Amino acid sequence: MVLLSKIIQLMLRKNTKNYNFTLWWAGVLLCAGLTACTADSTIQEEDVADGSVPMQFSQAVMSASVTRAATTTNYLTQGFLVGCWKGFASTKQSVVMDKYEVKYQTSLWTNNSKWDYVGTTSDGYYKTQIERYWDTNAFPYRFYAISPCPAASDISKFTLTDTKLEIPTTSAFVYQTCNNGVLTAGAEPYMPAQVECPNGSNEKDVDLLNNTIISKDRTQNGATTTYDRYVALPFHHITSKVRFAIYNNYEKETPSNFYIYNVKVKAVSDNYVTEGKGYTADLKNSDMLHGSFIETTKATTDDERILLQTDETKQGELNKAVDRNNAYFFECTDGMLQVPQKGVKLTISFDVYGLDYKSDFVSTDGHIVYNKTSKTIHYTDIAIKDDKNSIESFDWESNYIYTYILKVSEFYPLTIDFSAELTPWTDVTGDIETNLEK
Repeated sequence: MVLLSKIIQLMLRKNTKNYNFTLWWAGVLLCAGLTACTADSTIQEEDVADGSVPMQFSQAVMSASVTRAATTTNYLTQGFLVGCWKGFASTKQSVVMDKYEVKYQTSLWTNNSKWDYVGTTSDGYYKTQIERYWDTNAFPYRFYAISPCPAASDISKFTLTDTKLEIPTTSAFVYQTCNNGVLTAGAEPYMPAQVECPNGSNEKDVDLLNNTIISKDRTQNGATTTYDRYVALPFHHITSKVRFAIYNNYEKETPSNFYIYNVKVKAVSDNYVTEGKGYTADLKNSDMLHGSFIETTKATTDDERILLQTDETKQGELNKAVDRNNAYFFECTDGMLQVPQKGVKLTISFDVYGLDYKSDFVSTDGHIVYNKTSKTIHYTDIAIKDDKNSIESFDWESNYIYTYILKVSEFYPLTIDFSAELTPWTDVTGDIETNLEK
C-alpha cells in the first residue's frame, strides 16, 4: 500500500492534458488496494473533479526589486515557508498547508519557472508535500509566511500556526550604524507576509499587514498568465529604519562657504536595543508585525549608542540645504536598520562653519560654543525632541521608516524646528510579478 500510495501521488501531481484519465486510474488503483474507499482527507484533497483549480503562488514581493532571471543570492531564490487555512475563523476551519516549503523552480524540460511546493524529499523538499486545490465553499483562506525559507534542518524549530509565529533565538535582528556613509552590516534574517483571500475572486486579496488590497491586475502588469487563481505574498519588515536630515532658512544673508560636519547622532536612553534574538507574535489577537523579541541586547558603551557620524571630510553644504527637498541627510539618505523598540531618546552634535559673529560665546548650558577665529560653532549633545507636541522620546515600529528633519532658523541662540515623519517601508519592496508562464 505504501508503494501504491506513492504511485498515486506521482500520478496526481502530473498536470497534463490527460488529467481526467489520471484521476480515474488513481481511483481504480486506490479502491483496488482497499476493501472499500476510505474517507482519508489527504486522498480526498487530491482526488478532485476535472476543472478544479490548483493552488499556486505568484512571485512574491521581496526585499529588493529582483526578477526571476536573477542568478545572485537573494530572497527570490531562497523561497519561503507558508501555512494556509481554509474556512478561516469559522467552524469549518482546517489546515491546508502545514509549514509548506515553497521553492522557485525552473523546469529544464518546459523552460518554465514558478513557485512550487509539490514534491518529496527526493525532490529536495524537507517533507512530502502534495498539491492543494481551491475549495470554493471554504473561503476565506488565510496565508501566513516567512521568507527566506529556513534550512530544512531548522524548520521544526519554527512555529507557524493560525495563532502563533515563533522564530527561534538562533536568528538575530541587528541594528545598523553609519560612519561617513558606510553602513555596518546589520541583519534582518526573516520577513513575514499575512494575506487573506476573502472569496473566489482573484482580484481582491488583502494584505493584512498594511490593510490594503493586493493589486494583481494582469493587464496592467503586462502578464499573460492563464492561471485562474493564485496567491501573491507581499513580505514586510520586522525591523524599522531611521534617518536624519537638516536644512536651514537662515534669515540673514547666507554665507557662500557654509558647511556642517562632524555630525554625531546618538541614542542616549538606557534601554536602547541593538539586537533582538528570536521573535514571537500572537496571531490570534494581533498580527505578524506586532510581536516581540525573545531575547534582547542593549547598548552598554557610548560607541554602541552612536547611530550616525561624519567627520571633517564629509561636509554638507548648508547654502544648498535651504528647504526640505534639499535637506542634507548626513551621508545616509536611505537610513539605518533598527530593532523596533519604545522610548528611544536621541541627541545630535555637529559643527557649522561660515558664520561671522562679533565675538566668541558659550551658551549657559555649555552645549553651544562659537569660535570667532575659526568661524565655527560647535553644538554638543543637542536633544532631538518635539517641543511642539512635548515628545522627548520615540517609538519605532516594524515596517516603518522614521525621518527626523531638523530645520535651523537661527544658529545663536540655536533655534531648531523639529519634524518627524514615518512612512511604510514601501520603497524597498519591489513589484509583484504575476506572469507565471514565461
